[in-house]
Amino acid sequence: MISRHRPTRAPFPSDEPHLRVGPRSASPQFCQAHTAIITEVQGREIEIVRGESTRSMPGFAALPAGAERGVVVIHEILGRQPEIDRVIERFAERGYAAVGPDLFHGRRRLACIRQALSMFETGEGPLADGITDARDWLCAEASLSPERVGVIGFCIGGGMALAVAPRFAAVSTNYGDLPKAELLRRSPPILGCYGGRDRLFGRNGPRLEQLVDPLGVSCETHTFPTVGHSFLTDGHHPLMYALSRPLLGIRWDPEVAERGWLEIMAFFDRHL
Repeated sequence: MISRHRPTRAPFPSDEPHLRVGPRSASPQFCQAHTAIITEVQGREIEIVRGESTRSMPGFAALPAGAERGVVVIHEILGRQPEIDRVIERFAERGYAAVGPDLFHGRRRLACIRQALSMFETGEGPLADGITDARDWLCAEASLSPERVGVIGFCIGGGMALAVAPRFAAVSTNYGDLPKAELLRRSPPILGCYGGRDRLFGRNGPRLEQLVDPLGVSCETHTFPTVGHSFLTDGHHPLMYALSRPLLGIRWDPEVAERGWLEIMAFFDRHL
């Protein structure tokens, strides 16, 4: 086995300051002690059976041998993209079994967005069922208990991850909207990451803390002031970035992104 890092991934965080809210942050020493030593794992295309029906949903998964915990990865508002597939492989390189359902496949995006917004109110619906189906697929394929499976979401997927929080053992939400507080009453531990230059969601870290504090839910959030929306993934969508720049300030900074990823990986290492 060898330790492998991609060229764009710094092994430790830079000195970039960020605002942390919550009980615990990952120190470089903690992350160093818990870094998995694993070779590269290639992901593959999959089909996820929808509940007890004969219908299926496509997705992408990476299942390292001997994985003892897993993560369901929820994509952004653009649907499944190569950068989300790379997130799945990142988790696999860390030793996690990981799967990303293509929740918008074969459907009108506007209808899916409406269903996501409804899900923030109810915690139910076709998208919530698809996320649960992906969890069940992962448990079956990797021989995992649901108690060892977490969920991570980005952008609109960050809000969806919170909306289905009680179905998982740990939740990482990243620059997304917040659901009704009632949906988080039975939530497992939560980690939130936000970009300070994101004018729509950049202030949601403290808001999330305030939302769950009366519920007794463990929650920590991190706000990185020099970046905006989608700072954790290296997607290439120049037109969307140009159109959304005044509000979202999308900019991928690999050093800041790695700092966020160290927090995320340490969080899942602790709770799964």
